Amino acid sequence: MRTIRRLIPMTIRSKLLVSFLTMIAIFTLVGFFSYYSERYLLNRVNTLLTNNITLKEFSVNINNTITFLEQYLISRNFIMLQEYFRESQEVDAMYPNLAVIQPTMENYLLLENIRNMTRSFLQQADAAVQAKRARDSSAYSQAFFETVRYGTNINWAIDRLITSQLEENSRQYLIISQRLVFIQRLGLILIIGALIFSVLVTVWTSFRLTNPLMNLVEAAGNISKGKFDMAPLKVTTNDEVGVVTKAFNEMAADIAKLILKIKEQSDLAQRLQDQELQNLTMKNILREAELHALQSQINPHFLFNMLNAGVQLAIIEDADQTADYIDKAASLLRYNLRRLDTPVTLAEEFDHLNTYFFILSARYGKDRIKFNVELDPAIADFQLPLLTLQPIVENALIHGVEDMESGGMITVRAFSRDNLVIIQIQDNGKGMDWETLQSLRDIKRSAGHTTGLGLHNVRERLRLFFQAEDLLQISMVPEGGVLVELRLPLLKVSGKEGEDENTGS
Repeated sequence: MRTIRRLIPMTIRSKLLVSFLTMIAIFTLVGFFSYYSERYLLNRVNTLLTNNITLKEFSVNINNTITFLEQYLISRNFIMLQEYFRESQEVDAMYPNLAVIQPTMENYLLLENIRNMTRSFLQQADAAVQAKRARDSSAYSQAFFETVRYGTNINWAIDRLITSQLEENSRQYLIISQRLVFIQRLGLILIIGALIFSVLVTVWTSFRLTNPLMNLVEAAGNISKGKFDMAPLKVTTNDEVGVVTKAFNEMAADIAKLILKIKEQSDLAQRLQDQELQNLTMKNILREAELHALQSQINPHFLFNMLNAGVQLAIIEDADQTADYIDKAASLLRYNLRRLDTPVTLAEEFDHLNTYFFILSARYGKDRIKFNVELDPAIADFQLPLLTLQPIVENALIHGVEDMESGGMITVRAFSRDNLVIIQIQDNGKGMDWETLQSLRDIKRSAGHTTGLGLHNVRERLRLFFQAEDLLQISMVPEGGVLVELRLPLLKVSGKEGEDENTGS
């Protein structure tokens, strides 16, 4: 049954028709019930009155028969004889059709006596007429006397039957009247109940129809305000409103999916735009760095030729230290003038640091500042961007140990741990306060000293090279000084390790 109800939808029109037809049917049944009850009582009273009238007419015919018979016997008038025959024929035709309304034993006995006495009545009356014609006065007197006696008894029986039927009918009338009053009260109760039922059905139907519509209006208002994350509306009916609710839920879901898709596309476009902006920023940084490098070159061939001439002159004059110093300076200059987007090995960076430290030792003296370089041979072929370490060492020198009269130390060590290449640049200088350290960590642009490359430039180039964040960390050493630590992933390897990986694959 539930399946059939689901397959056959109840439309709004059918619901209204069912409600109104139900109320009409109730009022019609109440009206017909009251009408037929009253009609039954009226028919019963009419039947009783008709039967009583028939019995009275029959009694009148009996009396008329006696009257006309008596007048004929006295006057021998032919007209009286004709009237007698007409009345006796009426009595003879009526008495077989006499009936009772209340089927009781007494009434049946009375009716049967009336019929028997009527037959005897007619026989005695005919006997009186025959005796009159035969001029037998004693015979017709005796017959007339019997006729009168039967007529009297018939009238008494008729009155008794009418009285019995009236008494019984009165009792039945009281019962029927009580039933009629009950029926009227029941009809009134049914009418009041039907009115209450109609009001309840009307209210229920209106709420049943308007509540889903109000929910649809509220949901449409929420969608117009941009609230697409609402729960689907419940489909509580299987009429036109239910169909509209299902369609609205599907429409809302499609709109939410479309909005989400547009948002995802917008987010993707924003991320691409941000990435492109970062690339452009990095390109500008690299261009600025190259510009600084170009500005510092000032005709590199002329400088190289000049430094080479200085080396040859020092050799001719037997100034070996001067020749070595100029050669190291030329090597340092040559390394700094390479393209910044060229990846180099960790060994090349450390060789460049050794050259840089040689020049610094000549400048500051070996007793004032010492340099310590430690490189794990296992990661010598690890690749990283050009000029990654020198700008960090310059910061350690200038901001850490340059002002020290003696005992300055800068240590650079590189080793591997947990699939990471860790490079530490540490000095034992005066350190810095917390505000300076925080500003150095958050700094967006900083210019270098010799190379023109600051910490921000190094951090950005590492991020682009390794495609990772937070590769450069700065912290203070409890004993004094600053520690800069690079934590680089073991992803880009050249040399022997790269050849081993290619072979293994």
